[in-house]
Amino acid sequence: MPRVKVPCLDISGTVVATGPKAGKKVQIGDHVMAMLDFSKSGGLTEYTLVEESIVVKKPERWSFEQAASWPLVANTIWRALVNHGGIKKGDKVLINGASGGTGSVAVQLAKALGAHVVGVCSTANVRMVKDLGADEVVDYKTTDATEKYTNQDFDIVLDTATTGESFWAKRHTLLKPSGNLVLIVGSSNAMDTPFHLLYAGAQIVGKKALSLAQGGPGYHLFTTFPDGEILAKVIKVLDEDAKANPTIDSIHDFTLSSVLSAFEKSKSERAKGKIVVKIH
Repeated sequence: MPRVKVPCLDISGTVVATGPKAGKKVQIGDHVMAMLDFSKSGGLTEYTLVEESIVVKKPERWSFEQAASWPLVANTIWRALVNHGGIKKGDKVLINGASGGTGSVAVQLAKALGAHVVGVCSTANVRMVKDLGADEVVDYKTTDATEKYTNQDFDIVLDTATTGESFWAKRHTLLKPSGNLVLIVGSSNAMDTPFHLLYAGAQIVGKKALSLAQGGPGYHLFTTFPDGEILAKVIKVLDEDAKANPTIDSIHDFTLSSVLSAFEKSKSERAKGKIVVKIH
């Protein structure tokens, strides 16, 4: 019988044992957090094995629930804004999906790195995004950001909510010639069949090539992976420097009905921040 793969990649908890090859980065009893590897079993369980290199200590002022909500998005957003976006102090950054679990972290990190942030969200979440630190908030239900900003206003456009087709179509009017369009959401059917996967890959390569040939804004669509060094950098910026706090939508008990409710909430794409399962 094949092993059942445990879902969920973000964890926070207490170290209860270390292996014979472990270093001194963490000790038994330490409170830690980590993003787990996509290819391995996940964290929706009472105990999990994790490589020491991807673990970092949990900030003392954060609860386990708060710490468990950030590792994956922290790795993702650092790569999006820093590695691919090349963010620097004074940049103007547009973040689509600014109220979601990923977008809410993007708003806080971009602000902490000195950017002027424009967040895009629904009417119900405008106040929340403003409270996260966004300098401007666009309600997509009443205003189309691609029509509002047409003077090459942005250094970075980061789409955390859609496949970015509308931003790609308007990239030359939204972004400065030296700017970057960064996406973290691929086509919803890209993994359905080998054909869809090849087609999605061809689209990415084509857009990258076109952006290079035209000499305009860069195009970046990427995935992330565990990196303890990046996670430590994000924590330093957001916890130590900016005193930011993770945004949690809801906390669910470790029961079948409650866990199913958590996944349903995630599928609804209406969460305000991260969804957490608390394992007692």
